[in-house]
Amino acid sequence: MGKDYRKMLDWEVEREHKNEPSNQRAEDEYKRRGLDQYNDNDDDYYSGGASGWGIVFGILIAICFILYPVAIAVSHMLVELAQITGLVIMIMFVVTFYFAKRKQGYSSFFNFMFHLSSLGLFSFLFPLMFVDLALAGMPMEEFIINQPPGLIDSLKFPFYYALFMIASLIFSKVVMSWVRKKSSSYSDLNRYNKHI
Repeated sequence: MGKDYRKMLDWEVEREHKNEPSNQRAEDEYKRRGLDQYNDNDDDYYSGGASGWGIVFGILIAICFILYPVAIAVSHMLVELAQITGLVIMIMFVVTFYFAKRKQGYSSFFNFMFHLSSLGLFSFLFPLMFVDLALAGMPMEEFIINQPPGLIDSLKFPFYYALFMIASLIFSKVVMSWVRKKSSSYSDLNRYNKHI
């Protein structure tokens, strides 16, 4: 009475075949299942000839063609939507602050959402502040037309934007630490009042 190799799993048949190479029944089942066609040392995946950088490049070009009309439509609507967008960003900032405060600053989801809304608020306020900071009160188009931007002038925009994003991160961290501190002192006060 031997082992019934037909009821074994593939890895069990393979183990039996490798441990006992002289066992003819194990070898027959091993070959019947087609396990002898795989190379044990070959763990790499080889795809067909259609993959590679060509597909990635094609996908990127398709995305560009799809997004180009969207960008044109958005640029025409930006003038009308600027006030609505600002209002939505401010409402989202207040709502995410409210929920982060309700969760006492310990919910990673609401903290992340508050950080994103803070980033959105700072991004929305950036053009208003950037005109006064770097462009001497002139609009960007007028500044570029009046004096061609040199290297330093062309680096002002990304430099100030990076500063604004760092300020956004610091702002959200300070607000969340303040919320945690307030909630912990409030809970300590409630605990103290319950004991009295």
